[in-house]
Amino acid sequence: MKLTWDFVCGLPHLDIHTLSEDWVLANGLVAHWKIMADSVGKKPSEWIDSQGDRMYGAVIWLQTSFDLVNVVGEDDHVIAETEITGIRKPHALSVTRFMVEGQERGRLVLLTSFIKRKVRGSNKKFAKVKDLWTADDFNGDEIDALLDAHHATKDLADNGTLVRTYEINRIQDFNTADFMYFKNFVRIAKAAEWCHDRGGPTQLSAKRDCFYYGNVEDGDIIETRVGGDTDGRITAHYNSDGKRIFVCRSHMQTVDIAVR
Repeated sequence: MKLTWDFVCGLPHLDIHTLSEDWVLANGLVAHWKIMADSVGKKPSEWIDSQGDRMYGAVIWLQTSFDLVNVVGEDDHVIAETEITGIRKPHALSVTRFMVEGQERGRLVLLTSFIKRKVRGSNKKFAKVKDLWTADDFNGDEIDALLDAHHATKDLADNGTLVRTYEINRIQDFNTADFMYFKNFVRIAKAAEWCHDRGGPTQLSAKRDCFYYGNVEDGDIIETRVGGDTDGRITAHYNSDGKRIFVCRSHMQTVDIAVR
């Protein structure tokens, strides 16, 4: 199960240095779900479980990596390839590679699951479902290992100090399913990291692992703490109840920003 797509890079595709992580997340997931829709045999709007409830796709874990030396630049022709590399229902694992002149410049790995709300209209609790999906499982051991890492990271000490508070804004942060879109967790984390680093050398994430543990309601206040350990930067979001709903570990790299 593979999808190849391409684009000529313009300013909307880029951040201050290379391919935009925000853009990569949004479009890599679109490709992931295109393949999944074909696998399920129904459009996402038709994903209804046996009880008549709407099923959604949720990101459980993701990893981004970027070549911060050989960067993607304006006018580069980028070939993207998205492939489903594992299924253990209701989970799916995909890899998207972004290549320029045959060289990989960025990568997105996504672990997703089909979910539904436990309480209609609430973003507090979700249940995993797999009613629609009849595809054969494969490479389940890798998915199990990622789920084990997800469970272990739930109690990872972030050693962070409070850097930023953010009021969740439904108009800006939510998707059509009416919960906070997965890439916005990363966007808010990156903003806090910049606040933490402002005034020092510019540091960008060469590799980032993100783990998702909950969602939010409109108007919730989340606190973002930035810390770390010997393995790198750790950034975490806590909701209004003090529950950690997101944590990412990043390997940061100091870069010189060239104004183009």
